[in-house]
Amino acid sequence: QERESVAVDAIKKAIPSSLKKNVVRASIGMFAELYENKEVFPEHYCATAVDGVGTKLLVAEAMGKYDTIGIDCVAMNANDLATLGKISPFLFMDYLAAQCRIEEEGITGEIMKGIVRGLEQCNASGILRNSIHVNLGKGETASVDEMLSGLRPGYGFDIAGSMIGFIRKEDLAADIMENDKIVALKSSGPHSNGYTDLRLKLLKGDFEERDCYRKLYEGRFRLDDDLEGSTIGEQLLEPTRLYVEVMADIASSCRAIGINNTGYGLKNFNRLKGFQFEIDDVIEPQPIFALVQKEAKFSLKQMYQKFNMGMGFFVITDDADKVLSIAEKHKHEAKVVGQVRKGSTRVILNREIVFEGY
Repeated sequence: QERESVAVDAIKKAIPSSLKKNVVRASIGMFAELYENKEVFPEHYCATAVDGVGTKLLVAEAMGKYDTIGIDCVAMNANDLATLGKISPFLFMDYLAAQCRIEEEGITGEIMKGIVRGLEQCNASGILRNSIHVNLGKGETASVDEMLSGLRPGYGFDIAGSMIGFIRKEDLAADIMENDKIVALKSSGPHSNGYTDLRLKLLKGDFEERDCYRKLYEGRFRLDDDLEGSTIGEQLLEPTRLYVEVMADIASSCRAIGINNTGYGLKNFNRLKGFQFEIDDVIEPQPIFALVQKEAKFSLKQMYQKFNMGMGFFVITDDADKVLSIAEKHKHEAKVVGQVRKGSTRVILNREIVFEGY
């Protein structure tokens, strides 16, 4: 995280203000940035997000299963947009960097199948009663054999995506308030975060052919080892759940602000300033989290800072009952896990573990 902070700071210093003149200032540092152009889209903001899948791709490569990671790529972007509530995803663009085997064996098609499946879960037009449908925009596949590597020669690849959506200015989520409830929507597993720790602390790395990386693995498990009725590999590869449609429905029915529980875990709440977020009745995490905590000897604070711990998305609202009802309709498991208080910006877990900063 420290080196990422240095990298991001350097990037920010290199960007002139002239290239951010249409940004909505309040959206800077949030999950999705908003842009305004009163001539082209006078009634809407343009919402933008960009992300990749990270080292979860190595799990897909190790298992030889590539048809779900595209879902993760879409979800990492779409769930950031979903924090806005009544958002209409409009355009998704992807970039695939690949070595020769990925291209020659047509694995690119398997990756695209996942992207399509992810996008099929991102159409909020029916819920929001508009004609803004999600489109798969211009993509790029680059042959970069010398620039990256994979577990085996020729199988290295990386994918990233960017999503653009529109939200009516009048539909932008209202501010949170003291005594609002925090509702958690259950995750499908680790989603696409914390995979360096998950891999290196759990797995033997017997699939890794590069000596310099194989020695980093500290675990004692194989991907095909059983875990609660499935395998460790299957649980690690479980696609990221998408929250666009359920969040659009929730925001159409009550005041609701979304928090995407990605990297940095509960610290994500601290993007919203001037409030104390008290979480004291969490959703029970999936077995994969208990296993990595045991093997890595992580503290509870470390676990909730590194991983989503079974809570993939949060909704801050004054009508928790409505949120729970809509979540159930969309087949999302949900639970009231805490409340909002006035105070310095921080998260308090179980009344004793404090998360400050972001």
